[in-house]
Amino acid sequence: MHEERRGVAVVSGAGSGIGREIALRLARRGHPLALLGRRLEPLEGVLAEAGGVGIALVCDVRAEEDIAEAVSAVEERWGAASIVVPAAGVAAIGPLDEMAAASFREMIDTNLTGAALLIASLLGAMKQGGSGWIFPILSPAARRGFPGWSAYCASKWGLAGLVAALREELAGSGVRITSIYPGATATPLWNGLPGTWDRARMVPVAEVGRAVVAALDGDPAALVEEIHLGPAGGAL
Repeated sequence: MHEERRGVAVVSGAGSGIGREIALRLARRGHPLALLGRRLEPLEGVLAEAGGVGIALVCDVRAEEDIAEAVSAVEERWGAASIVVPAAGVAAIGPLDEMAAASFREMIDTNLTGAALLIASLLGAMKQGGSGWIFPILSPAARRGFPGWSAYCASKWGLAGLVAALREELAGSGVRITSIYPGATATPLWNGLPGTWDRARMVPVAEVGRAVVAALDGDPAALVEEIHLGPAGGAL
């Protein structure tokens, strides 16, 4: 029944954190899910929690062949994607001159190039159908610099520029973009980072999912281009 009422939502990085929460919210709204991530087991867990309507696909967004296979599976089953959430993301912190080139490259390849490749691969069918909604996951690090976060900032500033240009390209196409800018959010992303991070002061991850659904449920005569969420007590 859900598949008849709503179009498919494609979510990368869906096994945990922001991607997981958005996927669960979209499932509650009635969307079948195409969940993408590097490991199958977490994706299957999210799909089961969401009611099992959809597919879980192992996909590393850094690999063009993985994206091609995933997009083929989605479009063979549902046609054009209705919603695209490129939520796969990684972070590492440290002074630029001390950061390994491989770590820098992984952030650019995942947070920027991976998001771009996924969107681009799904966009043709969406434009042909004249509808669809893309929710890029940005960050305050897309608008200001933070010491130790140079590579992460570079990836998010780059994604913000890509989205700004893409919004102009898609004018009149029927495909919409709403950028989500979550401040520090209580997700597993912080687990591998040096330092002390107070999850209780962060944005609850559920609020990011709620923001996506709020945009979808708004009056179609208006478009919310950006949604910014920050910790109630101020930036960490």
